[in-house]
Amino acid sequence: MFSVIDFQAVALLITFLANVFMGLLIYSRGKKNPNNISYALVVLLVVLWTASMFFYREAGEGTVLAWGRVLYACATFVSSLFLLFTYIFPKGDLKLRKLQVFLLFLPNIFLALLIIFTDFIIKEVIVIPGEENLIIFGKGYFLYIAYILSYFFLGFLNLFQSYRTSTGAPRTQLKYVFLGYFIAANIAFVTNLLIPWWGNMSLNWAGQVATIIWVGLTTYAILKYRLMDIRFALSRGVIYFLSFLHVIAITLLFSFAFEIVFPEISREVLLGLLVVVAIGIFGPVFEFFQRIGAKYFHYTSYNYQKVLTDLGKGLTRIIDLDQLSVLVTNTLLRTMKLDRAVILLRKEGGVYEIQRNIGFKEDNGISLVKDNFLTNYLEKTKKPLVYEELSLLIKDTQDKKEREKIEALQSNMRRIEASLCLPLILEGKIIGMIVLGEKLSGDPYFEQDIELLSGLASQASIAFKNAMLYAEVQDLSSNLEKKVDEQVRELREAYKKLQRIDKAKTEFMSIVSHQLRTPLSIIKGHLSMIREGVYDNDKEKKEKVLTNIYEANERLIDLINDVLNISRIQAGRVEINKEKVDLARVVKETVEKMEKLARDKGVEIVFYDPSEKMPEAEIDVSKTENVLLNILDNALKYTNEGKVEVSLKKENDRFILIEIRDTGEGMKKEEIEKLFATFSRGDAGKKHWIQGSGLGLYIARQFAEMQGGKIWADSEGEGKGSQFYIRFPRQSD
Repeated sequence: MFSVIDFQAVALLITFLANVFMGLLIYSRGKKNPNNISYALVVLLVVLWTASMFFYREAGEGTVLAWGRVLYACATFVSSLFLLFTYIFPKGDLKLRKLQVFLLFLPNIFLALLIIFTDFIIKEVIVIPGEENLIIFGKGYFLYIAYILSYFFLGFLNLFQSYRTSTGAPRTQLKYVFLGYFIAANIAFVTNLLIPWWGNMSLNWAGQVATIIWVGLTTYAILKYRLMDIRFALSRGVIYFLSFLHVIAITLLFSFAFEIVFPEISREVLLGLLVVVAIGIFGPVFEFFQRIGAKYFHYTSYNYQKVLTDLGKGLTRIIDLDQLSVLVTNTLLRTMKLDRAVILLRKEGGVYEIQRNIGFKEDNGISLVKDNFLTNYLEKTKKPLVYEELSLLIKDTQDKKEREKIEALQSNMRRIEASLCLPLILEGKIIGMIVLGEKLSGDPYFEQDIELLSGLASQASIAFKNAMLYAEVQDLSSNLEKKVDEQVRELREAYKKLQRIDKAKTEFMSIVSHQLRTPLSIIKGHLSMIREGVYDNDKEKKEKVLTNIYEANERLIDLINDVLNISRIQAGRVEINKEKVDLARVVKETVEKMEKLARDKGVEIVFYDPSEKMPEAEIDVSKTENVLLNILDNALKYTNEGKVEVSLKKENDRFILIEIRDTGEGMKKEEIEKLFATFSRGDAGKKHWIQGSGLGLYIARQFAEMQGGKIWADSEGEGKGSQFYIRFPRQSD
């Protein structure tokens, strides 16, 4: 069992080793980083403070006073370096100039000289066997306490102000650093400053041991929030440590064997041989432990420049998009020790497509870019997005809508097990992105990883853009002949269409000229005879002639209206003004308008009231009346005897169907197929109604379809009558 004194010595030794290890690791990881350098200096002074406490406790009467003064002098430099560290961390820039740094340490140097060379702070140290040494403090000890407190107070104030103005990972890092320093400093203040001042020396070693709390919390921040990013260095340090142990063991075995075989060899020669052996075997031993770490513990070790150089060589040789994707994904999976990665390339219109997918489900791989939030965010930040940092980002985002989008992104990344989104940016715009899963080791992405991925993305962005352009050129080249053939075929079809249009135009002018000439000739002839007084003495004949003039004029107006309607339809200038109306009422009123024409011809026209209440329809009333009038007029023209029947019914709870049946001339099948084309007239029309233009049914169909309706015809054949159907959508519920 250890005694109390032994326990305290072991605690100090453990604290010493832990702080040495942490300080060296931090310094070796960032020799040019002000954060790492300033932090390592603080740790170094803590190590010296701990070591001086150990030697102070072990010193005899002749040296104990000197070690006691060194102990308290070291504590002053710990406070000064802590204050300097708080000016630098976490942004990594020096806010103080050299003169300011000198002035910061000038009181420290002066106070340290007072401690070491005078009795102003420490007057005497009395060694008491079996107990703690008793320190007799001088008149200036209160000044010493005030100095320590003021420097730590300013340091904590700096950390608190930095915490308030920081966001994301630095804010969380500051929280743990502040907490660790605060706990350790307060314990040290009580146990190493206040209690000894009151004459109790039993806990004057606890302040050094309390730095374990600071080291522990800082290590937690390192592991969880990538503080100074030395987790990689921790792993690498273990491998170096194991390698050194085995090299030493092998070298000692070699030395033992060599002395047995060659006992006459001198010590100097043997030492030289051992150095050569140690140097020679260190490389293979280190590589062996690296392979063990990579195989069983997924330890990742790579040479940053070598990876980029090797990748760069491959990128310059490959132009095929598929081969390029294979190279990039294989490099990432091998270097980062991953089991999933997906490359998404952005096509025209901002739509992403999966170029290569390893490990992710197809739908999951594309789900992150279904909206533009992630794309816009990465274009703005221009750096990789790590899943672990989203929680910090959510806490620091004030805008509610943006925070909700980040939370949705976090949830989606967690669902698909994505850990990092790497943007491929060229000229400030995203051309694609690479989504990576977790490392096989479960480790986070370190700062070195982020730097490597950013460099890789810069090279890959150019290569992918070139490959995409090359693919487009290849596609154009391979399909050029096909596209030329298609365009030639389209030109031929367009030429035929132009021929048909030209022919239709000629027919149009011919028909219109004929249709205009006939009523105009009738009007002109009759007016000429009236003017000459031919009918002055025959009033009855004169009335008949005036009736003919009126009817010819009406036909002329109808024709001109039809031509104008077609012109507006083809120019897209027809306006549809829908309203909710009772379609049955509109149909009934239109039928009533045609009753006189039906009576004059001796044909019965019948409207059947619906057996059930019809729902309202959304139609343009005037256009609908035009449709009905054209169909009814057409039915009456080609029906010499019998009747025309009009009825309505609901169809599929979505439409209202109007049916118009006549007992007229009927139509052949081939006539029905072209019935609604412009200037199309059936054989019956040409025989029995020569004045028709063939425009009415075309206009009727256009007006019906513009309202979301449909019109069609049917007939059992010549002499068997015709059926016309008009369907309109009912009012939406």
